[in-house]
Amino acid sequence: MTKAVNTKQVQPLVALGILFSLLSAITYGLNPIFAKLAYSCDLSGIEILHARFIFAVVVLGLMGPFLQKDFYRFSRSLIRKSLFIGLLILLPLNLLYVYALKDIPASMMSLITYVYPLIILAINGLIFHKSIRANQIVSITFILLGCLCIFSDAFKANITYTALGLGFLSTFMYAVYLLSLQQLATNVSAYQITFLTLLFSTIGLCFLHNPLFILRFDAMQLGTTFGYGVVSTVLSTICVSRAVQLLGATQAGIFCSFEPVFTIGFAALLLGESIPAFRLVGMVFLILGIVIPNRVAIFKIFEAKFIS
Repeated sequence: MTKAVNTKQVQPLVALGILFSLLSAITYGLNPIFAKLAYSCDLSGIEILHARFIFAVVVLGLMGPFLQKDFYRFSRSLIRKSLFIGLLILLPLNLLYVYALKDIPASMMSLITYVYPLIILAINGLIFHKSIRANQIVSITFILLGCLCIFSDAFKANITYTALGLGFLSTFMYAVYLLSLQQLATNVSAYQITFLTLLFSTIGLCFLHNPLFILRFDAMQLGTTFGYGVVSTVLSTICVSRAVQLLGATQAGIFCSFEPVFTIGFAALLLGESIPAFRLVGMVFLILGIVIPNRVAIFKIFEAKFIS
C-alpha cells in the first residue's frame, strides 16, 4: 500500500524533471538561433552580447525574489567567486562564441560546443590527475568521431580557420566555465551565481562598449535581443535548475544533451540552413558520447526507489 502511494508521488516528479530538462535543451538550443537573428538585424557581435546580458540581468533581477527567498542576500565569498567567473571566464567565453557565430552556421556551432566533455576529461586528467574510466573512453571515442564529422563538414562549407578557431576556443572556455563552477560554486544558489556573473560580465562590457547604444535599437532589434536574454539566458537557467533539483545533475544533464537536436531543427526551420549528412552524423556521435557512458543513470531515472 505504501509502495503504491510512493509510486504516485515519484512518477510525476520524474516526468516533471524530464520536462524541465528538455525545456532547458530547447531554450539553450535557441542560443545560436537568436544570435544569428540578431546579426540579421544589422547588429555587431558586441552589441548583441551586451543587449542580451542587459535584458537578462534586468529580468532575472526582477524574477529573483520570486524564485528564491533572500535572493539579494549575497555572501562575500559568492561575490568574489562571481566576480572572477564573470569577468575572466564568462565574458570572454561569450565574446568568442558570438563572434564565431558570425561565420559559422548555427547548427554547426552547436556541435562544436558539444565537444566540451572531451576538454573536461582532458583537463581533469592533466591538471586534477583524475583517472579515465572505461565508460569515459567510450565517450572520448564517440566525441572524436563527432569531431571528425564536424571538421569534414566545416571544410566542405568553406568555414575559415579563424572562425573555427574562435568556435573551438569558446568551447574550451565553456569547459573551463563548467569546471570553475564545479570547483568554486558548489552548494550555492544557481539563480544567485547566474545573476551575479551576468551582472559583472555586463559591467565589464561597459568598459568596452557604451551601454546607452541600446536606446538606438529599433523594434526588431529590441525584440530579438530581449528574447535572446530572456529565453536563452533566464528561462534556460530556471529550467536547468529545476531539472537538477528533481532529477539530479547527472540525470538532468543527459536529457539536456539533446540540445543540438533542437538547434539543428530550429536552424533548418527558422534560418533556412541546409543540414548536410556529415552534420547529422556528427550530432548522433556527440549525443551517443554523452548518453551511452551514462546509460546506468538513465535507467535509474525510471527505477522506483522507495523507503518502506
